[in-house]
Amino acid sequence: MNACRRTWLFWLTAVLFLPATLIQVAVAQAGSLRVIDVRIEGRKVVAPKEAIRIFEGDVVELRWVSDEAVTLHLHGYDIELQLRPGEPAAMLIAAHATGRFPITSHGWGEQGRGHGAMTYLEVYPR
Repeated sequence: MNACRRTWLFWLTAVLFLPATLIQVAVAQAGSLRVIDVRIEGRKVVAPKEAIRIFEGDVVELRWVSDEAVTLHLHGYDIELQLRPGEPAAMLIAAHATGRFPITSHGWGEQGRGHGAMTYLEVYPR
């Protein structure tokens, strides 16, 4: 295998596995993973009713369940998650940036239309 190809494979592997590795390290350092269940019904977040509040350095798993297919996007952290009706899906967040970040919908159902803030992730400094 030539050097160029080895270098390319190294960087591809690093890009694919580095985020997961960083989250695992953060969980190990934090000592625990906080799980928050989030439920969408009728294109609205019904639980929790308020914004999701966490602290810088927290590692959080948002467990989403929706009654309709939708793609969610956590702005500021640039995390996307596709939901299927009735199937739980996890969004893993290592809170490194503070602020108020919208979690938006990118399409509803099979038509894939619609875009709007579902809720907010508020990350407070420690």
